[in-house]
Amino acid sequence: MSTDFVLGDDFARVLTETTQALVCVLDSGGRILLFNDACERTTGYKRGEVIGRDAREAVIPPEESEAFADVLAYIWKTGLSSPQVGHWKTKDGERRLIAWSNKLMPAGEDRPSYLVTTGIDLSDSAAEAEGALGGDVEAKLVEISRLAQEQRALRRVATLVASEATPERVFTAVSEESARVLEVNASAVFRYEGDDTATVVGRHDRDGVGVFQVGDRILADDNTAIGRARDSALPARIQDYYAIDTDVARTMRNVGYRSTVAAPIFVGGVPWGAVAIAAAERLPPDSEARLMAFCELVSLAVASAQAREDLQSSRARIVKAGDEQRRRLERNLHDGAQQRLVSLALTLRLARTKLGSGPETLEPLLAGAAEELDKALEELRELARGLHPAALTEQGLGPALQTLAERLPVEVQVGALDARMSDHVEATAYYICSEALTNVTKHAQATRAEVSFAREGDVLRFEISDDGRGGADPRAGSGILGLRDRAEAAGGTLFVISPPGRGTVVTGTLPLSDSA
Repeated sequence: MSTDFVLGDDFARVLTETTQALVCVLDSGGRILLFNDACERTTGYKRGEVIGRDAREAVIPPEESEAFADVLAYIWKTGLSSPQVGHWKTKDGERRLIAWSNKLMPAGEDRPSYLVTTGIDLSDSAAEAEGALGGDVEAKLVEISRLAQEQRALRRVATLVASEATPERVFTAVSEESARVLEVNASAVFRYEGDDTATVVGRHDRDGVGVFQVGDRILADDNTAIGRARDSALPARIQDYYAIDTDVARTMRNVGYRSTVAAPIFVGGVPWGAVAIAAAERLPPDSEARLMAFCELVSLAVASAQAREDLQSSRARIVKAGDEQRRRLERNLHDGAQQRLVSLALTLRLARTKLGSGPETLEPLLAGAAEELDKALEELRELARGLHPAALTEQGLGPALQTLAERLPVEVQVGALDARMSDHVEATAYYICSEALTNVTKHAQATRAEVSFAREGDVLRFEISDDGRGGADPRAGSGILGLRDRAEAAGGTLFVISPPGRGTVVTGTLPLSDSA
């Protein structure tokens, strides 16, 4: 069986390599097909050293090999997930304690079945528990019990994430579990909005106070822990609400809450939201670190859900865009060149009937026919330029965009490229840039735009900027989403930055692996 493993979606690939969770994919024989960056950091192995090898030869300790085989056999026989806690051995022989969730992916038309496993390294928590044995017996038992409770809570949430539960279920579970294990009055999951606010997407309080409900939108500024966590991209706290005079602080004081800690949730490398806890007393100093473990699970759940949703939406948009392009081509042919050719045929038939009437009768008919033919040819050339500009094939990306820019009603500066690239890369970059420039002329109310390129290793980086009104929302229309679909279909990326009143910048990358 081949040991090559290719993720079918670029978003899933990026997610796998940027998550802090261990992600390892196995075949039915226990051979390793995928080994992400977190696995490399935890074990010291490079993926090239373990891909294709039986996990029992690489990372499973000999004393746990039989149990590992039993788990594999159970999963492949039943098709059910089987969350586990076990050890991995590192390259230098150490043992790391890992909590695993797993899900069997059934075979498809072009691939065999495989097992996706995601794990959290519990070794540091286990070391804490071991360190607790050095003190008072009663303190040892309390600390060990606390750590065990925390790890059970994390495993329950991890199992939900691995089973592809809805984000709403995960948000609620995180709120309940974090409030319980951190022994606080209330916990909530917030999603950051585009302004200085955040929306409650999950909550739990043990007192039934209900200070914030799911769907409530609250201020997230520098006087709130969630605002500070967003701005600093680090855990933050409000130590004493009695020392702050804001609406949020007064609300918290009114229900008896004194202190809050919030930790950011990262999705795609940027703060997506936060998990926050509140208590009637000042929270202990380790609250931030303990809360971050829950944030990592929320991050994985949100990113996974977004990947599934984006993939489905992208497929639908690609089909719709293809249908619209075919209809537009059919309409342009029918209303333009086809009508002229029909008229030309009628004119020529009429001329044929007048062959015996003399040249003075035929001359205006033939002149009109020639004029119609010229116009039909010009319209067909215009259609051909829209499908694939001749300048792109003959001269390359920069000159083709310069030709396009000269026909636009705004001033456009096009940067130079030092060399030609593959036809596929040039065509993809051309259509993305031309569509972005069309958006500038239609919607941006701009007076000037600029297109620039840069080669960075095996990647072409491009940027289209304008001095227009800004405020473009990628979620509000199909134009920007279509650009992103085209870039991602070619293995690249595309991002839009469009603050109101400050213009729009579309920046993206395309791989040059196919370049000549």
